[in-house]
Amino acid sequence: MSLSILAFIFSVILFVLLFLYLSGLIVLAKDLKTNSQANSTYLPPISIIVSLHNEQNNAESCILRLLGQDYPTDKLEIILVNDRSKDKTLEIIKSYALQNPQIIMLSIDNQLPDFAPKKRAIDKAIRLAKGDIILLTDADGRPQPSWARTMVAYFSEQVGMVIGYAPYMTHAPYDHLVHKLLALEYFTHAAIAAASATIGYPVTCVGTNMAYRKIVYTQLGGFGKFKQFPSGDDDLFLQQVHEKTNWQIVYATAPAAHVANAPPLTWKKFYNQRLRYASKGFFYSWKLILSLSLFYFLNLQLILFPFLLLCTIKVSYLLVIAFFIKATGELFFLHRAANFLNDKRHLRYYSLAFFLHPLYVVYFGLMSQLTPFEWAGSRRK
Repeated sequence: MSLSILAFIFSVILFVLLFLYLSGLIVLAKDLKTNSQANSTYLPPISIIVSLHNEQNNAESCILRLLGQDYPTDKLEIILVNDRSKDKTLEIIKSYALQNPQIIMLSIDNQLPDFAPKKRAIDKAIRLAKGDIILLTDADGRPQPSWARTMVAYFSEQVGMVIGYAPYMTHAPYDHLVHKLLALEYFTHAAIAAASATIGYPVTCVGTNMAYRKIVYTQLGGFGKFKQFPSGDDDLFLQQVHEKTNWQIVYATAPAAHVANAPPLTWKKFYNQRLRYASKGFFYSWKLILSLSLFYFLNLQLILFPFLLLCTIKVSYLLVIAFFIKATGELFFLHRAANFLNDKRHLRYYSLAFFLHPLYVVYFGLMSQLTPFEWAGSRRK
């Protein structure tokens, strides 16, 4: 079977997947207001957890945002975990903890070989937490005042986990074209997360904006077999909730539930971050691995497209059709998703991203399995 035929088949499969995800967006359109309005008076005890490693530049802004949450103070605790910081992070946490009784400070000064640092920090905090619901964000996350209240409103008796959007900031100093392309990529992941969760097969989420019942974490035995992985405190945990429990997982579409997130400022941080994201690809469920593999090989063939044209003109028409199917399906899906996530900022960059993305996917997909990366002050394989 020629590469052109394979590319065409993969494009059709991708189009079918996008159509299924689109059906999820249609369901979201019908039920957009149901959860947030029906449960707006649901205010259980909650624990917000943030792990901080050398975050002196972000700690204060994050803490102030958390202290400014529109949530009853007697039902809110904020657990800040200083994870081996060598800068002034610990001092900043201490200063706010002394002035604000709802802040609980934890500190970790060593590293265990079989427990990834961030997972260990989250695990330690959850075991101490008094809240029925755990809300998670990162030090560079900027939740809005109604974030906690809005996320909690999506919980019902059947819902055990709520995931949300963490849009990349694109104002100065994050206003480079690269940051805008990354913001479009993050938006794409959010669109897939929202649609897949709605049709009952959630595939991804971000640790900057997620919440789950403490009983869910306990029921799963924590991070379990994935606790040593440096990544996956978000989507690998999501997969465990979906596969091993009967709890429902929903996506919080309300703008008040968004948590602005800082994109990487340096190429080194970007490079290592993307290697870390891609490194866990073979630890998903077999269905998701199959989908990702098809997506990977489709992008590989799109890269080979110009070279195939040089070899023979006979393969060109199927490859052109493959290009068209992929582009049309993706663009239509993203335009629909932009309405639900209330974020149309960067769709105009889709044409550029369409041609760059295959290179990006193929390179990081391959290198993540071949080379180590640096994260949280250590080097990982």
